[in-house]
Amino acid sequence: MLVTTSYYATPETRAEAERLAAKSGGRYVNRRRDSLPDLRKRFGNQGILLLTEEKLMYCPVDAEPIYFHPSTAYIRVKRMTKGESDPLVDLSGVRAGDRVLDCTAGLASDSIVFAHAVGPEGKVTALESEAITVLLLEEGLPNYQAKFQAVNDAMRRIEVVQTHHLDYLRRLPDKSYDIVYFDPMFRIPVEESSSISPYRGIANADPLTLEAVEEARRVAVRRILLKEHRDSPEYERLGFTKHRSRTKIAYGVIEL
Repeated sequence: MLVTTSYYATPETRAEAERLAAKSGGRYVNRRRDSLPDLRKRFGNQGILLLTEEKLMYCPVDAEPIYFHPSTAYIRVKRMTKGESDPLVDLSGVRAGDRVLDCTAGLASDSIVFAHAVGPEGKVTALESEAITVLLLEEGLPNYQAKFQAVNDAMRRIEVVQTHHLDYLRRLPDKSYDIVYFDPMFRIPVEESSSISPYRGIANADPLTLEAVEEARRVAVRRILLKEHRDSPEYERLGFTKHRSRTKIAYGVIEL
């Protein structure tokens, strides 16, 4: 992976890009006036981590750039502060002070919602197996400045762990999290989801296993949740009770 900056970057931005290159194991290159295709011609056809004055983004070879942002969590948290309900929060039964394990964090939109729900006394652990996504989370969650302070507070409370969820679940003691949540890449894609489409190229596409669900049964105190396409056969295969949805996204629940 190459790491570079925008044109005419400040010395501080270039120094930050060099830090990110060292952290990620990427190769820092001075942008000068080269386009991204020019850099790929010079250094090989590969992904580029691009740091601008405004944000950090990963530019795959054949897809749109990917960067950290709260996405729908911003709207959902704002609504929750007004007393409105959230389907995931309602189905999970999550409460202030709870411990939540998000096994497949992606860009952590649902982790942010959970972190708001559990409050400062709670705990949200976000697991992510893919190095690029972990880098975006580790840089984005502590530093992204949303216009709504409750979203910032929630983001700062999330612990990110780079690992495969099954490995992590195997190591956990019994009944160590109140809620365990799975949001794997959907077996049936939601084509209209423009925010997810670019991300599919770097995400872990492996299906959720029965072993992972069994480990979650051991680890969870109250509930296990699965987010999937409403028409997916995964609910039945993995033993979740599907809750009806008016959208193409639905949740499955295992009560403990």
